[in-house]
Amino acid sequence: MRFWTLIVFAFLIFGCGATKTPIHKIVGKETLRVKVVLLERRGIDPAYQKLAVREFEATLLRPPITRTIKESLMRERVDVVLITRKEIQRVRSFSPEEIVRVGKASDLDLVVVVEPISVNYNEKTYTKEEKVCVKRTAEVSVSAKLADARKGSLLLAGIYSGKSKATQCSKGMKRTDKLPSKDRIVIKAFKEAASKFSKEFWESL
Repeated sequence: MRFWTLIVFAFLIFGCGATKTPIHKIVGKETLRVKVVLLERRGIDPAYQKLAVREFEATLLRPPITRTIKESLMRERVDVVLITRKEIQRVRSFSPEEIVRVGKASDLDLVVVVEPISVNYNEKTYTKEEKVCVKRTAEVSVSAKLADARKGSLLLAGIYSGKSKATQCSKGMKRTDKLPSKDRIVIKAFKEAASKFSKEFWESL
């Protein structure tokens, strides 16, 4: 039984065998300088666009436990140096020329281009038995592309979604004093989307 448990564990950590070339080998470095930049999307609140970048930055600083275990077993380590600034950097488009321009300006190895696609918030009031309930829900969708800063070539891309919800029910009257604010609900949704990207990012290194 223990043998099969170890087999399953190894499968989860290392994958099924046929893996792509690790990104650090493509770049040729074990310490990677990375920056998250914003590709603005019309119609999305600018504050939420900035929030998306900050959440992607925060999650990239925390490698998942599977990556930590894999590094200890393989006895190799890939370090990520995340370059951040007070002002969020924007790019005009996702193109090789633009990626290389950004890479040269900050001496980068990798560039993560974040583009929020949608941010939806909903608040619903309903009754449940003798209680009045308020439910707040946020759903976000973010496009994230990882590129080689030297060549501008695409290394990883996807659409990452996140969802967050909270409900408060009170007897006889509507109350929201214990509910997270709209912004807190949206932030949590962005955290989930960013975590999905971060997992793929670290596993690809």
